[in-house]
Amino acid sequence: MNKLYAIIGPPASGKSSIVKKLKEYGLPVLISHTTRPPRKNEKDGTDYYFVDKTAFTKMNFVEKASYSNHFYGLTKEEVLSKVNKYPVSIVDIDLNGLDQLKKLLGDRLESVYSLVDKDTIIYRYLDQGEDVAAINHRIEYAEKNGEFNNWQIANHVVKNTGTIDATVRQILAIMNLVTIKELV
Repeated sequence: MNKLYAIIGPPASGKSSIVKKLKEYGLPVLISHTTRPPRKNEKDGTDYYFVDKTAFTKMNFVEKASYSNHFYGLTKEEVLSKVNKYPVSIVDIDLNGLDQLKKLLGDRLESVYSLVDKDTIIYRYLDQGEDVAAINHRIEYAEKNGEFNNWQIANHVVKNTGTIDATVRQILAIMNLVTIKELV
């Protein structure tokens, strides 16, 4: 049975970095649509599918959200095409999206929680140049929305306070991927 692994966790827990590293190993990643313009070095169809608001409103989304006056969403077509084509695929998603994917995929979905402590999150934000007020706001928002407790609903938990390679090795083991050749 083909599986989709959803990487979940609080902000700055390394979800995007984990997905990026797994993608480097050849794992297919589900790509969301967005109405925001591409950032420097972002490519359409690789980082996001960049669309205008009119096109966005006509799509069939499994989950969607708005942030800073832009829309983001994962289409049902994207989910089903990747899950049906590949033995293993991955996505970085929030709790609402996870619930919607569970409804669509059932047992073909497994979640992996990226566990980090608040000190690590603060350090990562400071390292990215965030100011203290913004960091506190993000942490308060994450606490209010239960993002530090998602590990309780996850199928798997990986500690992501060491190197990204160590975390990725843990996830590859969870996926039972001894070698990347198994993906082909």
